[in-house]
Amino acid sequence: MVRRVAFNVALFERGDITVVDAMYRERGDVVLSCGDYRCVARELFTALPKLLGGGSLGVDLGAARNGLAYVWRGEPVLHAVVDWQTVEAVLRNAGPLEIYIGSSPYVDVKKAAALAGCREVRLVDELAASWSRRWIRARYPELEEDEVDALAFTYYGGVAASIC
Repeated sequence: MVRRVAFNVALFERGDITVVDAMYRERGDVVLSCGDYRCVARELFTALPKLLGGGSLGVDLGAARNGLAYVWRGEPVLHAVVDWQTVEAVLRNAGPLEIYIGSSPYVDVKKAAALAGCREVRLVDELAASWSRRWIRARYPELEEDEVDALAFTYYGGVAASIC
C-alpha cells in the first residue's frame, strides 16, 4: 500500500501528465505496475523528469532514511522519504536531471555520486544549505525533515563533482 505520494498537480505546456495505476488502466504517461511506496516513488522519480525534460533532484542521505525532492522550473513537484535501495535505483536511472547531494562527514557521498555514472553531480554542504530550512518548512509544512533537506540542496549551488 502506498503511504503517501505528494505530487503537485499542475498544467504543463504539453498538457496534463497522467499517472495511472496499471490495475485500473493500462494507458497513461506513467503507468504504475506496483503498489508499494518504494516502487511508486522509484517509478515517479525516474519517469517524470524524462517526461518534463529535466529539472533538479535533491538527495539527503541518512543512516536509515533518505530524502528525495524533484524540482522542475523552480517548483517542487515530487518528494519522498525512501530507503537506500530506492535512492540507488533513482540515481542509476536519473535521466536528464541536475543532481544535488547533501555532503556531511556522516554520509558516503562518493558511493551515491558513483551511482550517477560519469555525469556531474553537485555536492552541497549540508550546513551551508541549512539557511533555507525555516523558509521551506513554512512554505511546505507537509514535508518531512529529510524532504526539506533534499529540497534545500536543490536551491544551493554546491561544488561540481564527477566520479568515474
